[in-house]
This record gives sequence, structure tokens and C-alpha cells, in this order.
Amino acid sequence: MNEKNADFEAVLGTPNGEADQTAGKRSSESSLVDIFIAELERLKRIIAAMGLNASDAEDVLQDVSIQALRRAGKCQTKEDSVRWLIKVTVNRCLMEHRRQRTFCRRASEILKRRSETKADSTAKKVIVAEEIEIVRKSLQELDETLLTPMVLRYFCQLNSREIGEILSLSPSTVRSRLREARMILAKRLIERGIEP
Repeated sequence: MNEKNADFEAVLGTPNGEADQTAGKRSSESSLVDIFIAELERLKRIIAAMGLNASDAEDVLQDVSIQALRRAGKCQTKEDSVRWLIKVTVNRCLMEHRRQRTFCRRASEILKRRSETKADSTAKKVIVAEEIEIVRKSLQELDETLLTPMVLRYFCQLNSREIGEILSLSPSTVRSRLREARMILAKRLIERGIEP
């Protein structure tokens, strides 16, 4: 395109067909951005529940937002977009854990900071920190196939059908994994002196 044509288009706008396509694309991207913003708190809860620290959480959210922009217009409904965002967030968190291999240390630091701000006395701080650490270790010992449904169910309040859609599992498989995870977790907590 020569300079004259570029100047002409700058004054008059894009050619007829391109203007409509550009407006449609902006609308599609805008709605995806709106869905991402609307679901941001849920995505942050997922990331926190998966044990990532604040800087890693920001990295995950950036990656998810970039992937969402690249996917603009490919999800048919809002529900599809929300499920896709959750699935990408969970997968990105798992990838971060595998890459760093520091899940236990970072989760302990996060929980320690949280317990320090909430505890009233030194004795209560110690008890809370110990119990949180025991629960965190027990959760960490769960297989990924059991941990992910637990996080989605109890930190995101999703039902078995929604979890199944995100993880590509049947609702009955999700319920089975949740039941197995609860039983394993309860047994480990009782063995470690905590009543579930």
C-alpha cells in the first residue's frame, strides 16, 4: 500500500468490509475480556487453592488472559468461555507446579502469612499454623487426579457436572474421585491428630 492510499484510509477509515470485521472482532474480544474480568476473583481463588504465590499467580493470570485474547470468538456461549477459562487456569497452575517443584515450600509460606494475620495469640498462631501445615501436606500428598476436583468443588463451588466438563470426565467419575479424595484426606488427618 502506498502513502497516498494509507493517508486516504486514515482520513476515511477502513474499507467497508474491513470496518465491519474490525468492529465484530473488537466486540468478540471485548466480551471475552468482560468474561475474564467477571471471573477474575474465581480464577484467583483457584490459583490460591492450587498453592501458587502472588507473583506466580500474576504470571498465571497473564498467561490465561493472553490465551483468552488469542481464543477470541471461538467459545460459543458465556458458559463455554467460563469453563474454558477455569480449565486453562487449572492446567497452567499444574504446569507451574511441575516446572518449579516447590509447591510445598511456597504453600507453607502463603499459609503461614495468612495464619499470622488472623491468629489472636501466640499459642493460637502455633496451633493454626501446625493444623494448616498438616492439611496442606495432606492435600499435597493427593494425586493430581484427586486434588484438582477437590479444588474445583470446595474452592470454586462447582458441581460435578461443571467439574466434569472442565476436566473432560463424567459427573459420576468426578463424584467418585471426590469421595475417594475425601476418604484419603480424612484418614490422613485423623492419623495426624486432626478431626476432620
